[in-house]
Amino acid sequence: MRTIERLLRILHRDRPPISDPGFAAYYSALVTEAGSGVPTVEEARRDFEPIRRLIERAFIV
Repeated sequence: MRTIERLLRILHRDRPPISDPGFAAYYSALVTEAGSGVPTVEEARRDFEPIRRLIERAFIV
């Protein structure tokens, strides 16, 4: 078990943690549903921002 934990730490060392659960759900659904041609995290984050604003407006009003 420690070997797996160590491997996961090594793989995630250079990546910032995902602290945005809405984006994490969006990107994981995107990756799961897409067969190929998945956008990078930066592209997906850029595309998600307008969606986030619409969602926030819908729940605030």
